[in-house]
Amino acid sequence: MSSAPDTPRSPDVDVVLRRLSERLSIPDKPRLAPLDELVLTILSQSTTDENRDRAWRSLARRFPRSAQTNTPVAPRGSVGPGPICWESVRRATPEQLEDAIRVAGLANQKVPAIRNALERLAAEVGRLSLDHLRDMDDGEAIAYLTTFRGVGVKTAACVLCFSLRRPVLPVDTHVLRIARRLAWVPPKASADHTYQALARRVPADERFRMHMLLITFGRSLCVARTPRCEACPLGSDCPKVGVPPRLAR
Repeated sequence: MSSAPDTPRSPDVDVVLRRLSERLSIPDKPRLAPLDELVLTILSQSTTDENRDRAWRSLARRFPRSAQTNTPVAPRGSVGPGPICWESVRRATPEQLEDAIRVAGLANQKVPAIRNALERLAAEVGRLSLDHLRDMDDGEAIAYLTTFRGVGVKTAACVLCFSLRRPVLPVDTHVLRIARRLAWVPPKASADHTYQALARRVPADERFRMHMLLITFGRSLCVARTPRCEACPLGSDCPKVGVPPRLAR
């Protein structure tokens, strides 16, 4: 009779947080208004941070917010308007907008998503703002944002995490890959399944720190194709699920 295969033992959250914090620093993440964060995250889809930021700067150059524009005082605990005039973006032609964000890739998908969000807000809210998210709880806000074209749970969670400072843990490609390798989720778990699993596993007050550390870890050591297991701060505590044996040393 053959024995059942061993189930990988996943490391505790506090071990991962402690080990990664000892070796890695949390990158600075400027806080943006909710609508700014939504568009920035849409730009980040399927591209590099460098190209996302280049597209963002291009939007700011082509559709700048005038220094003379009168803007309302931001609500308590929020941030003021950013460098882009969203009304100008809304009035731009699809071709103008595609040209502005082309460097981020997939402009033919991202432009309709951005335009849809702006048109919906103008029609339904009466202003180009997502500040009304502050009146929703986390579940309501995620459900609302994911009704927008091109916005999934990961994009919605980024808005809540980074702009509203809600205790959510966005699951991007790095977080998903590492959660699988740590056996926190099954090897083929989806991003949405992983989002729910990490919400149960990671304490609310540690989700922002965990997200930022996993992002840094995934970019520097636990990379996709050739993870640097020999330099990993988790060492033998990592079950290395899915890592080729020649690399898992």
